[in-house]
Amino acid sequence: MRENLRRPGFLPLYAFTLVLWLIVMSPFAVVVLGAFLQTTFLGLSTEQWARGGDGESLFSVKWFGYVWGLYRGTLLFSVKLALLSVLLCLLIGVPGGMVLARRQFPGRDLLESIVLLPLSLPGIALSIGILQAFAIVRGEWWLILAGHLLYTLPFMVRMVMDALRSFDVAALETAARSLGAGYWQRLRWVVLPNLRHAMVAASLLVFCVSWGEFNISFLLNTPLNQTFPAALYATYTTNSFQVSSAATVIFLGVVVPALMAIQWLGGGRGVKLEQGV
Repeated sequence: MRENLRRPGFLPLYAFTLVLWLIVMSPFAVVVLGAFLQTTFLGLSTEQWARGGDGESLFSVKWFGYVWGLYRGTLLFSVKLALLSVLLCLLIGVPGGMVLARRQFPGRDLLESIVLLPLSLPGIALSIGILQAFAIVRGEWWLILAGHLLYTLPFMVRMVMDALRSFDVAALETAARSLGAGYWQRLRWVVLPNLRHAMVAASLLVFCVSWGEFNISFLLNTPLNQTFPAALYATYTTNSFQVSSAATVIFLGVVVPALMAIQWLGGGRGVKLEQGV
């Protein structure tokens, strides 16, 4: 760091980066503070909150209880969707990625493109397609899960394929076969351990994408089956800034740890895991 400080032009670049970071983080800071502080302290006087005017202190956590009581069902429903998305992606995406990465067959490249296609389609197009394809069961909660799966499955498949292509699995399996290992033994002791890092990272990414998915969820929502991002949108349009901020903090409280875990797995620890297999 001291050597970098001696380099010409480093300090202006560092200051510019710091300013950009402050610009990006300032909206998050305002939202987080808005969940705990009176709005007049933040310069938001339109809601007619005055410090001490209603007998309340400047700092309060009551809005979290209000949001939990109001949206507890939608929050738990979103957690359920995210966990099921992870489970289904593991059950479908891992074998699918292994087949696409290890087998040569006619139409493989086309199939790989089809699997990744949902990432390039707008959510409204996928939602309309799902509604029309399953019109007879419209309103069922698993339609929302199907939409989440379309968006999250490509991440699992892609990461599994990249992991398999990053090391010579064929040579490892050949060595294991020469030692008398059968297919399931090779899968258990050779292939899956080398996929462990990719599977964990992909599972966290799938959870984050499903937890924050809005477009499909908003269009497929029903009064009985509403996701938390859709409820968060409704909160910003119908409730006070403090209630909306508290809901946003709850949303970030779930997704930020998962994103931090992805960053951690993408660093040195992930390399050590692979090297230790």
